[in-house]
Amino acid sequence: MRPPEEVLLRFLLPNIRGLLAHALRERGYSQPRIANILGVSQAAVSGYLSRGSSNYFERLKGFGIPEEEIGMLIGSLVSATSEGPPQVTQVLHMAWRRMLSSGYICRLHRRLYPELQDCEICLSIETKLPLEREKILEGLRLAAEALERSPELLILYPEVSINIAMAIENASSLNDVAAFPGRIVRVGGKIVPVSKPAFGASRHLASILLGAIRVEPRLRCVMNLKLVKGVEEAIKEAGFSAISIEPINRVRSEDDVVFDVIEALKRRPDVDVVLDQGGVGLEPAIYIFGTTPMEVVNKAISIARKLSSHRSR
Repeated sequence: MRPPEEVLLRFLLPNIRGLLAHALRERGYSQPRIANILGVSQAAVSGYLSRGSSNYFERLKGFGIPEEEIGMLIGSLVSATSEGPPQVTQVLHMAWRRMLSSGYICRLHRRLYPELQDCEICLSIETKLPLEREKILEGLRLAAEALERSPELLILYPEVSINIAMAIENASSLNDVAAFPGRIVRVGGKIVPVSKPAFGASRHLASILLGAIRVEPRLRCVMNLKLVKGVEEAIKEAGFSAISIEPINRVRSEDDVVFDVIEALKRRPDVDVVLDQGGVGLEPAIYIFGTTPMEVVNKAISIARKLSSHRSR
């Protein structure tokens, strides 16, 4: 017997644990706590941490796992740790199914067993219904059309441009989240997408959504806009709720923003909008959540109109 799970246990899992150990330590987790999450001894955790995280990352890349998939998996696992071992296991399981169906591990598996050169069994694994994905892409296309007809949103247009992301049900990886490659940009007095929506197109928003849907499954769509003066009052007047992130440190990474947004949703899973104050090199932003792209866009338009009315007084 030559099961592909041998590749997971022998090659992938030790390096995934190593990367996760480093990620959790950076978040201030103690070694005993990390050991409990990883399901290994504290001595094993010490061994993982004695080697640089880049070693584990490069090994996984060498095994055929794309960089973005690695980053997404570790980010998802970190987000799932607060929800217990079953959720961490589910994230890993779904990611493994994705790796199998995408053919990422075929090269390594065939290297171990040359007699499997013509094997394509894993490529036929159905991870999600194609119909669901097509409906999501169509919803994003319709939302983009609504944006083009809504120049009032230019008041909230960010320097990094706009994007809208939508996740399939029970999403677990970057490729389970659709967005607009190249984002949605300002062209004259309009806001238009650079290209058609596609799955795996936005690492930042996908990371936020993968954490958000574990907090509240209905939060399957998110849109980013610029945080400007007066927007919090406009959000309230539009009938929506919001929570504001006040980071302790001004020096933050995009991963820190993702973590902070998810933590805010854990405190208030019922909110429509999360306001992030940004940091050094990070533009202040608002993240509007909802169940569908059109719902999110309609919320954004309502907020922009209230803000515009304030400024015209």
